[in-house]
Formats: sequence, C-alpha cells, structure tokens
Amino acid sequence: MNLLWINIVLIVIGLVNALNLTSNGQHSEIANLKQEFKDLTRNLTAALNFIQAEFQKLNSKLDKSQTVAFSACLGSSGRIFGPHQSIEFDSVILNEGRAYDPRHGIFRAPVGGIYHFAVSFLSSPPGDSWIEIVRDGQQLVYTFAAGDSHNVGSTEVNVRLEAGQDVWCRNAFTDRTIPLHSYGKYSCFSGHII
Repeated sequence: MNLLWINIVLIVIGLVNALNLTSNGQHSEIANLKQEFKDLTRNLTAALNFIQAEFQKLNSKLDKSQTVAFSACLGSSGRIFGPHQSIEFDSVILNEGRAYDPRHGIFRAPVGGIYHFAVSFLSSPPGDSWIEIVRDGQQLVYTFAAGDSHNVGSTEVNVRLEAGQDVWCRNAFTDRTIPLHSYGKYSCFSGHII
C-alpha cells in the first residue's frame, strides 16, 4: 500500500510542476512529464496487480474452511469401563482432519468454532450404563441406559471449542464399572465442526 501512496504523491507533484511551467521550456518539460506519467501508470498497474494477487490468495484460504468430522465405534468385542474411564471408540469410520485419536478416544479441536458431538451406545446386562460427553474433563451432557436388557442411550450437544480443547466420552460413574455392547457397531461417538 505504501508504494501506491508514493506513486499517487508523485503524480500530484508532477501535475503541480506542469502548472508551473514557463513558456520557454514548456514543450520539453511536457514531454518529460508525459514519460513520468507513463512510468507512474506502469508502476501503479504493477502494484495493483500485486495487491489483487495477494487478496486472492488470502480469500482462497478463507474459502477453504477446514473440514473436521469423525465417527468411530467400539471394536468387535464387548467392553467394561472403569470409573470415569474414557471410552476408546477404536473402530474409525471417518476421521476427516485427523482430530480424533482412537487410541485414547479423544477429539482435539484443530481450530476454534462451534462443534456438534453425539454418542449412542447399547448397554450389556446386568449393569446400568451412564456415559457423559466431557470437554477438558468437565461434563457437558450425559445419558443413561438401564442394564436389565440391551437398552440404548444417546445424547448430543453443540459446544464452542477453542483450538486445542479436548472432548471425549467416559463412564459417568465415579464408583463402578459399566458394560457396553459393541458387536455390530452399536456404540458410536461422532462429531464435526458446524
């Protein structure tokens, strides 16, 4: 932008000089001013082209919003999770943006924004199952499924995250285990940026 202003100032100075011409050297001075005007016009055009190219680069980066989405389910065998243990949904269906870590069952927001998370699960008798979705260890929402049969629990939440914040599911009980049924991918955790 500084180059643009310098060129504009030079044009104005040139025009002022043109008005102050004396009749003796008028023709040669006009020829010089015409050449300066052409040079300034060429420089301004180059500066504008550069600015437009930079603007387009920035705009293309903004248009390509980062895709962040994942879906993962429990693997092929039923599991029992200890008190407040995180649930590792290790059978990944989708992990666009690679923000979900199936080894630990944790999603880490790569960018700030509004995210949607959902969990559904099938309990395994004989125990009740409570699962909560947490952000950095703080409960956001929870759901329950009675353990008298194979019952389903599910919940969803929209939440604002800053880049680097973690979201995961865990056993909501602090004093007992929960059994989850995983055959057929009945127990799944999903999330995406809105």
